[in-house]
Formats: sequence, structure tokens, C-alpha cells
Amino acid sequence: MARRNFLNDALVVSCKIERDMLNTLHDLAALESLHSGRTVSVQELIRNALEYVYTDNERLREAFRRSRSHVSKRLKIKY
Repeated sequence: MARRNFLNDALVVSCKIERDMLNTLHDLAALESLHSGRTVSVQELIRNALEYVYTDNERLREAFRRSRSHVSKRLKIKY
């Protein structure tokens, strides 16, 4: 039996994940399924992580700052 789609106005997006990261996500999903008593998928874990980071503006700013740090280091001009 197929699972119902609970996401309203959703888009399908794909991404590339390294094999060891995917294995880690499968392990985390299995642990979360045991603790919550319901089936938790890898996609749900990724969705929850993105929601957690991007709903709080402080975490969003920190994630953006860390993702752009290599650019700011490269652009620093020494006189």
C-alpha cells in the first residue's frame, strides 16, 4: 500500500549524496523509526533537517556564513 502524500504544493527535487552519507542517513532513519514507533524515511530526515535550519534566522545566517567562508578568505586583499 502506498503512503499518502502529506506535503501540500510540493515539488520533487533530487540531490547527489555520497554513499557513506547515505548509509549514515539510513542508519539514522532506522534509529529514529525505533524511537518514534513509526517508519521514518531518509527523505523525511532531510526535510526535517532543512526545516530546522531554515526556520530559525540565526541558524540560517550561521549556515550561510559558513558556506561562504571560503569565498571571503579568497577575496581578502592584503596591503
